[in-house]
Amino acid sequence: MSLEEKIIALNQPTYEKKSYSVVEVQNILGISRQTVYKLIKQKCFKAVKIETGYRILKESFDCWLDNE
Repeated sequence: MSLEEKIIALNQPTYEKKSYSVVEVQNILGISRQTVYKLIKQKCFKAVKIETGYRILKESFDCWLDNE
């Protein structure tokens, strides 16, 4: 890696993801969107409704996934 590439990499904004979208959970689990909504309704993990969609709290989802 060149010095210029290292500088660019170091200057990239970094942040830790705090939530997942329904589509992200769908892809992680390999299930349908409808099944993700069923899991939300069953309160398997914490989700917050924002306008017309949901955000699934990453920490809650990860704990649920580790226990399953």
